[in-house]
Amino acid sequence: MLADGAQKTLENQTALAPTIVDTPISFRHLLRHCSRADHDSAERLFEGFLRAPDRQLPWFLATQHSALTALLQSRAAGDVLLSGLVLTDIIGRLAFDLRGLGRTPAPIEPADPLDPLAVDYLVLGSRLGTETMRRQLFGDRKREEVPQYFLTGTAPDLWRRHCAMLDDVATGSSRAERIVKDTNTGFALFQRAALAQPR
Repeated sequence: MLADGAQKTLENQTALAPTIVDTPISFRHLLRHCSRADHDSAERLFEGFLRAPDRQLPWFLATQHSALTALLQSRAAGDVLLSGLVLTDIIGRLAFDLRGLGRTPAPIEPADPLDPLAVDYLVLGSRLGTETMRRQLFGDRKREEVPQYFLTGTAPDLWRRHCAMLDDVATGSSRAERIVKDTNTGFALFQRAALAQPR
């Protein structure tokens, strides 16, 4: 349960620095804590790509396209995503890159409707990791040689707005529990997408 995770986090903070107990933990930090294991499990799937990016690039891009398309399809009708334009732009860039590689991504089924804040967290948070990958893997290449997927940028203004929206969520509330659950469900979409793509 979320309440248990929050209590453990507070206990850990208190053990390290007793004065921190006077400062309530924000839901944003709690979400990061409660989704860390699922985040790390998803990231481990891409270690092979980081070791052999040229050979694994088609698989990696197909995985991202499949997962992000499923994520977009997992929003409830009428929900507005802060990351909506970013998400559709990324999917379009991935489609462009994959056409150039002659690769067709294997689709996966979307999840049940996800809380829009969970989708935003996954989309906008992934931009930070993608920028790190771009610098690591393509930092010495000309811009036209870099796949379009890696040129989206980090959308810092949207990320700050998203963080403020997360901070407005009350820890221990039913909304908070749903966002944590849906965020981990979103990470599972990336794992399913990775396994669905042929190497």
